[in-house]
Amino acid sequence: MDVVERGSLAGISSVVVDGEVHDIGLLKDFHGHPVLKEFVPEVGRLSLSWVRLAPGQELAVHEHPTKSMIIVAEGEGHTQGDLTQDIRAGDIVIVPPGSRHGFVGAGPSGFWALSVQFEGEGLYEDRDNPRVSFIDEADVDAVRAENDRYLKEFQDNALVRLVAGLDARSPEVRAALLDHLQAWSDTYQRVIAARVAAESDGPARLLADEHLAEEIGHNALLAELRDRRQVRWDPVIAAASSWFVDRMTASSTVDRIVLSHLVLEGSGLVFHSAALPAFPESRYFELHDGADAEHLDMGYRALVDRRDWTPAQVGDMLRQGWQMIGLLCERIADLARQATGDA
Repeated sequence: MDVVERGSLAGISSVVVDGEVHDIGLLKDFHGHPVLKEFVPEVGRLSLSWVRLAPGQELAVHEHPTKSMIIVAEGEGHTQGDLTQDIRAGDIVIVPPGSRHGFVGAGPSGFWALSVQFEGEGLYEDRDNPRVSFIDEADVDAVRAENDRYLKEFQDNALVRLVAGLDARSPEVRAALLDHLQAWSDTYQRVIAARVAAESDGPARLLADEHLAEEIGHNALLAELRDRRQVRWDPVIAAASSWFVDRMTASSTVDRIVLSHLVLEGSGLVFHSAALPAFPESRYFELHDGADAEHLDMGYRALVDRRDWTPAQVGDMLRQGWQMIGLLCERIADLARQATGDA
């Protein structure tokens, strides 16, 4: 008998695939230790490795041609790619050949796991020729470019132009703008709450929870800025706002991510940046200065972690979302200008 300590196994933390260096956490292949290499039979080759990801450390989405099994021994994390799910000690992740998958360490200590392959060499046994292919993020770059075009177009929206020159407008226009903005801001609280209620996907639910925690109650700050006047109702604003609530309950996880972060936070970034100079001492507008950019980036990062979407699907939702937010904002601007007959 013999005891081989985990610490005695040599480890690697990165590999080069297609000319790019990829972080793989820490991997200790059993065949890299002379005692284990001699003991594990070559017939019916079984490849075993200890793998480790620290908290927040990521093994990017990849695929390989062999069956694999990840047996979580210690700690916790979550999967990404074709399946997004939290994992913890005792869980066994089954990875069929060709499945797109990756992992992120979570909790206070990340996780240790056994990585098992059932055919041929271990995935990284030959460091010069790893048996993996990492997923190209070109699709996300294309989505970012497409959304940037919408963001640029939105800078010419009537509401953005109005708030940019608001100091030259009458107090009636200013008051009407805030009153109708309040109707949307109140509904937006329902949008982010509906997203949380509808989301069952593990990492996406965590993202939705985080988004809600950072946005909840902002409409109350706007109400204080308006001295809590009665909210003005308008059928166009009500209909467009309700569309976003409906999409949170009836759409897919990816569609919810696209609408919440790429469209709503993206349009918010443009609008609040233009409006802040007109309301320099407002807590409502101050909170959104910078936060919207962070929330927009959350959406891109979420798409990188997932592979259950296509550029066409995301493109359709971007188009619909930007059309609806554009309609809503144009209507708010029209109503504000009508306050002095300057429509």
